[in-house]
Amino acid sequence: MGDGDIQRSKLQGLKFFKPLCKFLEELRRHHPHSNRSLHFDEYLTLLLLTYYNPAMQSLRGMVKLSDSFPHDRNLGLHHTSLGSLSEASHVFSPEPLRRIFLHLSEQASAADAPRRPQGLPEDLKLLAADATLWKLLPRMARELYSGPPKRTRKAELKGHFVFNVLDGVPEDVAFTSGAVDERQVLPRQLVDGALYVLDRGYQSKALFQSILDARSSFVARIKQDLLWETVHTNELSPQSRKGGAYSDEVATLHGMAAPLRVIRVRRISPPSRNLKPLHKRGKHAAPSKEDEQIVQEWVLLTDRLDMPAELIVEAYAYRWQIETFFRWLKVTLQCRHLLCESENGIELQMYAALIATLLVVVHSGRKPTKGLLQSIHLYLMGWTGWDQVEAEIKRSAPAKP
Repeated sequence: MGDGDIQRSKLQGLKFFKPLCKFLEELRRHHPHSNRSLHFDEYLTLLLLTYYNPAMQSLRGMVKLSDSFPHDRNLGLHHTSLGSLSEASHVFSPEPLRRIFLHLSEQASAADAPRRPQGLPEDLKLLAADATLWKLLPRMARELYSGPPKRTRKAELKGHFVFNVLDGVPEDVAFTSGAVDERQVLPRQLVDGALYVLDRGYQSKALFQSILDARSSFVARIKQDLLWETVHTNELSPQSRKGGAYSDEVATLHGMAAPLRVIRVRRISPPSRNLKPLHKRGKHAAPSKEDEQIVQEWVLLTDRLDMPAELIVEAYAYRWQIETFFRWLKVTLQCRHLLCESENGIELQMYAALIATLLVVVHSGRKPTKGLLQSIHLYLMGWTGWDQVEAEIKRSAPAKP
């Protein structure tokens, strides 16, 4: 890299980079050294450009990127060495990138995110929580090998995400080894005034109580073997039955002070459109292609006694939005491929991927898609102008009601 700062004037060609301008100077001051040629702001810029370029798959690719970036779109980047990039993954702290991620998350909102369910209070956030795994090579992140041998999931990194469904963006994330139970992490991520949507992996009375203590609510799918004592049964409305609910009970659970609500749901899903579905064994086995319909049985637990059953069912159905986000992050954005081997470097890469995602949402006002990412690819490779990116944003904008 050169001795000068990232050239702010040339950010105008990359309009989705503009929200970063006020952070670059702060990043520049981190870990100063007279012999340092690769600064934090330059390292972050290279990581972001790597995610916006499908040809970049390694640190050596990042070195070539710093050499061959089109002159009229260069941000002040110059040649850097492989050793400098490797050192940066150990020297720079992920915490400043986390602060940028949280700041952008507050600004970002996708107009094509799911609509707010009718009847859901306007001051109530709808947050989906889930965890996803990255499988690492055995020589990566030796810290992930620590722990009881029988419980440790070797060579796996787990990201614990809280996803804002109605804004279409991640709101918080924590990274741990694959052995850490997500039920131990979510209590540290709780905020007040939210409705948390959880799958069966989060079934825990202690966690449910923590959510209530944080002045929030939850809708959680529970296992069939959970025991409760029915206090009384609510009558279902035609709208609730249409939504798939066939039982609505107010119940008490041992260890829970407040009365809760158990709603049984039967949902019919259309068969998969995948021509060659991936078949798995056990409870995750894929249904047969010959099945005309797939019947799903849900048992939902919630503390919201005031909401109609159909609203509870609709809120839980929105949990799938976080799975769609995981596919974007790991498949479309290619965040499955790791550029670093240290735990610190992996976190830097993960936060850079999240920042790259949020920058697109802030500028376009919509959820990132493969088509929009391809338009950015073509622009950065010099094959199209920025007007083509704007045209793609306008073309795929949600229709006005």
